[in-house]
Amino acid sequence: MSQPPTIARPRGRPIKADADGREALLRAGVEAFARQGFDGADLRGIAASAGVSPNLVRVHFGHKKGLWTACVERLAQAMEPGLAAAVALSEDDRPLAERLRDAITIMAAFYDAYPHVRDFIIRITSEDPDRAALVTQKLLRPAYEVGRPLLTAGLAAGIIRGSHPALVFVILNGMLSQPPQFPDLLALLTPDIPPDQARARLIETILATLLHDPLASSRDDTDTVK
Repeated sequence: MSQPPTIARPRGRPIKADADGREALLRAGVEAFARQGFDGADLRGIAASAGVSPNLVRVHFGHKKGLWTACVERLAQAMEPGLAAAVALSEDDRPLAERLRDAITIMAAFYDAYPHVRDFIIRITSEDPDRAALVTQKLLRPAYEVGRPLLTAGLAAGIIRGSHPALVFVILNGMLSQPPQFPDLLALLTPDIPPDQARARLIETILATLLHDPLASSRDDTDTVK
């Protein structure tokens, strides 16, 4: 079985020099909006985290909403390699179950490499409806559209049990969108899963929960009739 494409983690520093502070503001803005939401994030705090003057927010983005919108666009760019990998899986000739497993693994790897995307989506979609709609359009809908053919095929084959690919996508996204404190919170529930194993065990459980062997189900039904 071939290995699914890996998702590169973001570099701590940009490749090109950030002489005007724009990239630093985007990085600090994404972190602040993901952690505090739009209303809770403070422009002076973002500028301080970026190590630049607050006036540069106005110079580069005009206002807070402009910075927020630019952050959404930056997150959409970060998603592009993962989306391309998902498209490649749809065109792969390997067994459908393998490709579905790889697609879920890619999605999990992306959230692991870019936790601010996960936290940004969770935070913003619970706030202002207009901002939630933009995040859905720019971040969630593209991911759904590239994954929809595989999910639809999985439903038709009985590998995934459900009624609509959008519902499966929402459930999958919710399963993977655990907060940063998830490993420690899980440890409070049970000492059987060390925090450093929590996310790997979560992915294993998601795969086992969502993906089924349709032939095994048929055999179970036959045994029940007998």
